[in-house]
Amino acid sequence: MKKLYDKNPVVFGIIMGQGLFLLFILFEYFLVATGISDGGVIVDSCIRIVFGIVALLFMKAIYRERFTRLFTEKIPRSTWIYCIPFFLYLAIEFLYFPISERLTNAHISYFLLAVIQQLATGFWEETASKGLVMSGMLSKWEHTTKGRIGMALITGALFGTLHIFNVLFNNDIMYCLWNALYSGAFGVFMAAIYLHSKNITLCMALHAIWDIVIRVPSNFCEGIREGSVSTFIYISQDILVLGIIPLTAIIICILECKKYKHIS
Repeated sequence: MKKLYDKNPVVFGIIMGQGLFLLFILFEYFLVATGISDGGVIVDSCIRIVFGIVALLFMKAIYRERFTRLFTEKIPRSTWIYCIPFFLYLAIEFLYFPISERLTNAHISYFLLAVIQQLATGFWEETASKGLVMSGMLSKWEHTTKGRIGMALITGALFGTLHIFNVLFNNDIMYCLWNALYSGAFGVFMAAIYLHSKNITLCMALHAIWDIVIRVPSNFCEGIREGSVSTFIYISQDILVLGIIPLTAIIICILECKKYKHIS
């Protein structure tokens, strides 16, 4: 497989990563259609872990001796500065608490299961997206501004497009398109963070944290009151995800390229 990959790493990396994603979606659809998915969140989490392990094996074959470093690379301090918009978005989620009619712990067991599922999701999706989809682009485009920006945009676009397939699971098409837009912007940012940190473990952790925190209000708040605070939440989060977060990603790509030029 390494010989095939070396012939055209950009195309091969994208095909491997996106191919695994599509296979996962089709498998999930099969489970839903046959009723097997009634086994619940634990079954779904196990499936995500299995697909993540498969992606991990592909990564091992591609990176070989560099494989371990992708998980242990020291994270630069500047990474946390770039993550400020990311954590700001998550902090805003907790503004739902004071505007909810009541707080509840009735869904705590489901939330804990969702935490397990999202940990598995962070592992699986980042392994396929950053570990495979970006692998070829990193080998060819990492040292130019256009290459780094293109890498982040392509990775985010591919990741976002996959979320349109949620329409297969009886979701409204407009919801799927909006989710694809949000996920695409998030994917651009995560790609830039990976470019900067060279640490896929960090990407897995951030992805899981994001997916867990955005589920907190729906599991612990009931009866959200509409008003100025809720409007502020909606608008500020849209600005962050669709504006500031992808802009931060572009800045990372530009500054990283300048760093390479300085080193050379």
